[in-house]
Amino acid sequence: MNLNSFKLRLKDALVPLILIFIAFLFSAVWISFMGKSPLEAYSALFAGAFGSTSGIVNTIKKSVPIAFASFAVIVSTKANVFNIGAEGQLAMGAFGATMAGIFLKGLPAAIHIPAAILAAALGGMAFALIPALLRVKRGINLLVVLLLMNNIARFLLQFFVLDAFASDNALVPSTDRIMESARLPYLIGPPYRLTIAILIVLAVAIILELFFRRSTAGYEMRAVGLSPEAARYAGIDINRYMLLGLLLSGALAGVGGGLEILGNHHRLYIDFSPGYGYDGIPIALLSGGSPLISILGSLLFGALRTGSLTMQAKVGISDEIISVIQGSLILCIAANYFVKYLLNRRRADKKGKEAAK
Repeated sequence: MNLNSFKLRLKDALVPLILIFIAFLFSAVWISFMGKSPLEAYSALFAGAFGSTSGIVNTIKKSVPIAFASFAVIVSTKANVFNIGAEGQLAMGAFGATMAGIFLKGLPAAIHIPAAILAAALGGMAFALIPALLRVKRGINLLVVLLLMNNIARFLLQFFVLDAFASDNALVPSTDRIMESARLPYLIGPPYRLTIAILIVLAVAIILELFFRRSTAGYEMRAVGLSPEAARYAGIDINRYMLLGLLLSGALAGVGGGLEILGNHHRLYIDFSPGYGYDGIPIALLSGGSPLISILGSLLFGALRTGSLTMQAKVGISDEIISVIQGSLILCIAANYFVKYLLNRRRADKKGKEAAK
């Protein structure tokens, strides 16, 4: 590796860390305005996420659906489509896994678990189909469409849980429990209950890395994301990869929701996701499109969600401060992209003037 390549990789590694630091610094200002100590708040946050075995396990658990949401956004971005609808697709994936877990009876675990995960993938993919067709057939910008689909998913979830598949035996509104054969096996048993879901995350991340780096389809999809016009000129079917990218993105988000049911809740609740689908967006952008790096970001966001409860209990700061941190991070990412755009434009103008001379 030459010196220039090393400097470039070091810069790529430092930029996300700097953006995260700025987001925490900005949130510290808000904490100070609330009359609390930022140092005390962040100490409680860290202690809640990593200060005990249960905290570490809960951080890992919460990182699983967030990681799949980030995979979904990464894949869609590679295909030149920004999937902001991962939250809705995650919800439909959870519903698909729940239905497979309840109604597919008499199957051994070796078949039932993969079937439930497949049902989750199909649920997320089906919910991404309409936006995908609108994008490919009509060229419609999907930002508003996908946000509306998230709202539709929320209302569908309420209908399924409160009416169509409501359990008569649950203490809170939910569906019936999935069958034992559909539940993910434990890596660490009770009382911590860490399942094999984290291994599935690692396996999918490696598969995606190999797909984008070693396969022809992955290379062509990346080409579509980098420059659609250049890809079209090279003979690549852009619409095909946009459709494939959004459907695969929906499937990945769906699997994230399905693993949350199969591994943790074992039944579907309305509020089973506190916004995991939205958490995946800044992680995908920070990771530079790398599924393996996005796992680290998912662990960070999982730590924020786990530690926020301790911070609220010990310091008296609402867990909504996590939304402030995430929002600050998104603003920093947007500012970073804007600065890069201005610098690239300035370099292009400078080269144009030198060529004219």
